[in-house]
Amino acid sequence: MASKWKMRSAIAITAAAAIGMGVFTAPAKAAADPVTITIWTFGDVIQRKLIQEYKVLHPEVTLQIKKSDLDPLDGTNMVTACTAKTGPDIVAVEVSYSGYWRSYPKCFQDLRQMTTSDANASAAGGIPAGQNADALKSNYLSWRWAQGVAFDGSVIGIPTDVGGLEVAYRTDLFKKAGLPTNRDAVSKLWPTWEAFIATGQKYLKSLKPAEVKAGKSFLDNAGTIYAAIMNQGTAKYYANDGTENGKLIYDTNPQVKLAWNTTIKATTAGVGSRIGQYTSDWNIGMSKGTFATILAPAWMMDYIKAQAPDTAGKWDIAHLPVSGGNQGGTQLTIPSYAKNKQAAYDFITWYLAPAQELEVFKTYGLFPAASVLYKDPALLNFTDPFFSNAPVGQIYADGVSKLKPIFEGKLQRAIDTAIGAGLGRVAAKKMTADKSWAQVLSDLKKVVNN
Repeated sequence: MASKWKMRSAIAITAAAAIGMGVFTAPAKAAADPVTITIWTFGDVIQRKLIQEYKVLHPEVTLQIKKSDLDPLDGTNMVTACTAKTGPDIVAVEVSYSGYWRSYPKCFQDLRQMTTSDANASAAGGIPAGQNADALKSNYLSWRWAQGVAFDGSVIGIPTDVGGLEVAYRTDLFKKAGLPTNRDAVSKLWPTWEAFIATGQKYLKSLKPAEVKAGKSFLDNAGTIYAAIMNQGTAKYYANDGTENGKLIYDTNPQVKLAWNTTIKATTAGVGSRIGQYTSDWNIGMSKGTFATILAPAWMMDYIKAQAPDTAGKWDIAHLPVSGGNQGGTQLTIPSYAKNKQAAYDFITWYLAPAQELEVFKTYGLFPAASVLYKDPALLNFTDPFFSNAPVGQIYADGVSKLKPIFEGKLQRAIDTAIGAGLGRVAAKKMTADKSWAQVLSDLKKVVNN
């Protein structure tokens, strides 16, 4: 989540404190009819703490949440639901699928046609009654908001967070390798990606042969460099014209080959371990110091804390090479066939209001997409003791603010998958880089002509 939150009112602060003590009493209002809001989501888009807070404010509302993996959810289940015109009241759409679903506005409620009905929500960090999507737009990063606008102009989703992307590094391992540990000095080590790779090579030279043999390395996975570089450009696989059927440029955009070649260089240099992210070995390696750096979106901070609790105080956050970065982000949408549209809209506008996005960042690390927060001391002065008291609010706000809008086309996810498979073949030494790239182009012809 990237942005700047407005400070809560005194009543909001009192409410939050009371919730924490378990004694909060919602403002008096007429009893409402019970309603169950069904939500399809993935990962930690919907956070338990805020569900509990909403339940206190709205005891008549039951939130029924179903979690799936990203691709089955956004790539399969939603297609089936839209075709059958039956399914949940709210669906989380990740940005890699935004280009696809922006092409099918009939599957979603146009949020310009909805207005908030619950004035009480504003007393606890929510949105006043009578607000439609057009009234909310100015709260959010413009390019993140655009990812929830269909090609016919309808608003199909409101942004949750902006991934942000910086470098999480182990200060103890850097010190052992003879590298600086101060975050500003570390950031200066790698003004370019070439310098980042060179730093990794220097780190490797500090390791003992037995450590190298055991799989220790500088970066957790060199393959993560590709997405980082792609998101530092101004275009990916489609011409940045904003049309539904924008011209495909995956084979002509120099940013694609820059990202590919740099990732291959890092892979060949051996600066990344061969551990797959989100595997058990990766989780263990995070704790045991198998690697010294991770290209970490803001939400990764909470993951590191959960998987490597004994490393508290040994991590810090430095800036990404070249400029800012981003990885991930989600929109909350209301399907056109939802049974409880009003209740769903009231929930997502409360859940994604700046006050809640700020709370989610402080608690779980998801950086706000609500850009009204980006100059707010409550965000900018926020530090994290687990990461050596790094001013993570300021660091991620700086990085996100440097990004340029990038058009996410209809086949974004499929193209990413094909290129990722190509990089994987090179990393596994199954193909040379040239042969694997030729295979990628061949595979993509099938994807785009399907």
